[in-house]
Amino acid sequence: MTSLPMNEEHVITESRLISLNSKFASEYLNGDKNSSVSFDFNGIARKDARVLYHSIAIQSAEIPASYYIVNTTNNVINITEGILTTNVTIPVGNYNADTFATAFIAQYDILFPAAPNFAFDPITGKFGLVSGTVNSNITINLATTTAQVILGIDPKAVGTVVFTGNATNTRTPFPRLANFLGITEIKICSNALAGDNYDSVSLNTSTLVDTVSTTATAFGLTIYNSLGRESFIKAKRIDEIDIQLLDQDDKVIDFNGIHWNFTFIFNTHRRKFFSNDDGIINFEKMEKFEEAKVKPEPLKEEIQTLQLENVKEEIEPEPEFDDFDDDVLLN
Repeated sequence: MTSLPMNEEHVITESRLISLNSKFASEYLNGDKNSSVSFDFNGIARKDARVLYHSIAIQSAEIPASYYIVNTTNNVINITEGILTTNVTIPVGNYNADTFATAFIAQYDILFPAAPNFAFDPITGKFGLVSGTVNSNITINLATTTAQVILGIDPKAVGTVVFTGNATNTRTPFPRLANFLGITEIKICSNALAGDNYDSVSLNTSTLVDTVSTTATAFGLTIYNSLGRESFIKAKRIDEIDIQLLDQDDKVIDFNGIHWNFTFIFNTHRRKFFSNDDGIINFEKMEKFEEAKVKPEPLKEEIQTLQLENVKEEIEPEPEFDDFDDDVLLN
């Protein structure tokens, strides 16, 4: 008795490239900052009963260092001296310790009766501060100050930091080193492409897809090439891609109108069925089978025997599509 061919299930991976340029985004969710955008694609991935899951990896990225070290998230210092309490706001831009000190003194002098003695110590790496008025205290109110890290104050600290005035005009150092490193890491996040990656910011799974370490100096270009790491995607149906770019502190990056590029490798892991029969399709014999329809009965029987022994057709079930949009994406 001749055994019938059996179907074997295999998992195959179908790979596609997805190139994203923020210049061609469908929607800019935070305006000219260009760090929260969406691309309205048409069915990148449809729900299919044979699809096990999707995964994604960054192949390359070109990210401009057009963001500032001092920006709207870290440029406010709330100060009390005497009976006056107000914000000293540093203009956004790229600073080093010396140029920041100059900007701080200039802004302070506009708001208060006397400019302070504020300078950077290159030996200790710390700022020092004392009032320009003899025996007058300067108090930094941390609840409404956003420049803690740059100045050298623990960002988790609460209350106030007091710089006691004295007759000798001696500066009191800040608690920690000044920090002008700026953005050191860029987090690529997406609701549509979210998987099971973890982030210490939430200590839980997040929308994090991958991270890129910044290597460019101010106004330069960070060029990233793939490390080959791949992330699982929870969603099985994807019609649009949203991208959020955050810094190492989970703050939104302001690219100041300059555009970035990413190239992703999008992998679909799919079931596929194959017959284990070793025969091959022979088109010459197929033509003879058609001719046999008009041949005498003995010849037709002989050709039918050859057909059973030598012709194989791949057996694969028709795809089953599920168009119900019931994917639950991360908020």
